[in-house]
Amino acid sequence: MSDKISRRDFIKKSAIGIAISGSVLSSLNLEEFTKSVAGKAVRISGDDLLVKLSENPSLSKPGGSVRVNDEIMLIRKSEAEFIAVKTICTHKGCDVELEGSKFVCPCHGSEYTIEGKVTEGPAKKDLTTYPVEFDSEKGTVTIKLKDN
Repeated sequence: MSDKISRRDFIKKSAIGIAISGSVLSSLNLEEFTKSVAGKAVRISGDDLLVKLSENPSLSKPGGSVRVNDEIMLIRKSEAEFIAVKTICTHKGCDVELEGSKFVCPCHGSEYTIEGKVTEGPAKKDLTTYPVEFDSEKGTVTIKLKDN
């Protein structure tokens, strides 16, 4: 008895598998899933982002961070100081990762300080940072994207 599968049976089974996978994936609410993974930020006037600390518990103490969107991470440096950093490597555009107190590019090994300054190449330019405004009374941080 042969364990080989005919080309026609392979195509039929593959098509059924693709159809089932597609229906399962379409039933998932990917927007809600990504919201639960990323930080919660709301766009306000123009291009600014407003981050509510009450909705982002990882920012409750210094050293905490949250990815606000696909390209921006907000880090709490102290009780009243925050920094917003674009997490795209200036060398070849890979997404850098926060490792302890530095950003590291997994593609080519560039390293940056928490403030986005290059400490090890091949990158030559610092990461982009954005001005932030912390309102302690409202418990919000505004990231000023338009200033860059």
